[in-house]
This record gives sequence, structure tokens and C-alpha cells, in this order.
Amino acid sequence: MTRAGVLPRSCSWSVSAEYAFASAATQLDRVELVSAGDWLIRLRRCTPASLIAYAADFHGPRAAAARRAAGLVRPRVDSVRETQLRLCLVLAGLPEPRCNVTLGTDEAPIGRVDMLLDEFLLILEYEGDQHREKAQWTIDIDRGEAFSAEGYRTIRVTAAHLRRPRALIVRVHTAMVERGYQGPAPSFTPEWSLLFERFAR
Repeated sequence: MTRAGVLPRSCSWSVSAEYAFASAATQLDRVELVSAGDWLIRLRRCTPASLIAYAADFHGPRAAAARRAAGLVRPRVDSVRETQLRLCLVLAGLPEPRCNVTLGTDEAPIGRVDMLLDEFLLILEYEGDQHREKAQWTIDIDRGEAFSAEGYRTIRVTAAHLRRPRALIVRVHTAMVERGYQGPAPSFTPEWSLLFERFAR
């Protein structure tokens, strides 16, 4: 067995997903690295547990950054934008939503949502360009009405919203407070600003 962070000679032409993830910490910031990890999980190249275990023993450059990012990787994430939205919330100190949750029952499912803050019955949906298609638009309206009937509130997020991250976080926090949240307000640290306000316009 080789020490984590050292590429064995016999594998000079091929590396594990875990090694590629940890090594990429020298090139990617935290949001980009977690996005890469989420995508590796989606492709079934590794698991969150295997990334965390590998990063724990990794001794390459920026090993600490790799460990922090590994702890933020999640299964069931369908897009980079979903990762970005989730981390925008979490790194501001707000509760972490669950990803791609199907609401309803096994016998009568309502539909799957991008993110869910269970305690507050608050849904976060990232609206990509595919949602502009007429058929998808109708499906979204019907699902939204069904969610509302069950007591859920939906916050729809677009790329334009992600370019105004503070306003977006305040919007989510306000909705949480209206639904009983009593935790700390979001904290916009220098790291948060560096990661997310670069997208601001």
C-alpha cells in the first residue's frame, strides 16, 4: 500500500479519483474542489467516505484544504450550480440543506427538489435554462402547487441570483426566520466574500 499523496510508479499513467481530488487542491478553490468531488460521487468514481479517508492521510501540498473540501462533498448533487448554492449557505453559517430529496410518499410521490431545509419546510430550487422549456415550465408549476398544498415554501434561484450572493442569503435567512429559525444570522467572512462575491455583478 502506498502512502496517500504519493503516486506509485506502477500507476504513473492512471490515478485514483481520490488522489486526483486531493491533488487538485493546489489548483482549485474550495467551491471548485467540492464541486469536483460532488461530480466524482455522481459518476460513482468514489464515495464521500473514501474521499474523507484518503484526504485524512494525504500529505501533498494544501493537504488541509483537501481535507476541508472532502468534508463538504455530498451525494445526490446534480450540478455545479447546486454545489455552489449549497456552499453559499453553509459557509455563511446557515443550516445545510439535503440534496435532491423526493417529497411525498412511496405510494404518492410529489416530486424531487434540489435542496430541502426539512425543519422549515423550505425548498431551494436552482432554475437552469431547461426550466424555460414549455413542458418543463408546466411541470414546475404543478409541482410547486403540490408542494405548497403540503405546507412547503419554495425559493427559486437563478444564475442572476447567484451573482448577488448576499441578497440571496438574506432572502433565504428571512424565509427561515419566518418559519421558526432561531439560529445565528449569516456571517459573511472574508473567505465567503472571496469565494462567492467574485460572481457578483
